[in-house]
Amino acid sequence: MYHSSRESVDEYKVTCIEFIRDISNDYKDWVKRYNLDEEESAWRLEMIDNVVKVSSAWIARYGDTIRKIDVIKDDGINKMAEFTAGYPFYLQVYVDGQLRYAEHKAGMIELEVKARAREEGRSVGITMYNRRMNEIFQLLTATEVSDAVSVLGYDDRLMNAIDAKVILDASKCKESDLISITVVVGEYDERDGLELDKRGFTTLIRII
Repeated sequence: MYHSSRESVDEYKVTCIEFIRDISNDYKDWVKRYNLDEEESAWRLEMIDNVVKVSSAWIARYGDTIRKIDVIKDDGINKMAEFTAGYPFYLQVYVDGQLRYAEHKAGMIELEVKARAREEGRSVGITMYNRRMNEIFQLLTATEVSDAVSVLGYDDRLMNAIDAKVILDASKCKESDLISITVVVGEYDERDGLELDKRGFTTLIRII
């Protein structure tokens, strides 16, 4: 069991950086099993390697508590899973123009969700992260206050292309707090509303 001493935090950093590196090999093995075209496979593998690099750097630089290290680690695992699955339709989430990793002041944080269906006759829109648990988003936080972050609202319209907003209330956050949020977008058949596919997009935000 780790305690919040400097030594144990540093040990946990090393453990989690090694874990991220090791588990990335499993995700890359899955990509190779998919027998994708060379360009798509190379892109997914490159993105997974980049997650390892950036997540490890964030753990080393910003992981000054066990909880922060866990949030960065879990955020990285989510990102690797997303890149392993790939994106059959266009999906990007921005925070002040920043993609995947962002810095923002405490207060209201606006996530801009841009998505586009693969073809006419299909629509896209924000959907639930976990229907069974009734979770619209996955929200991981490392904050001094347990309820420091909440989702004020989001745009759930279905269209062929969307530029939707998700508003986070992070007004109770302090400098250096961390937030990881996964937004899931589904693609639907406009004729019957059948969900054809869905993908998640995870963003790690550091309060400055």
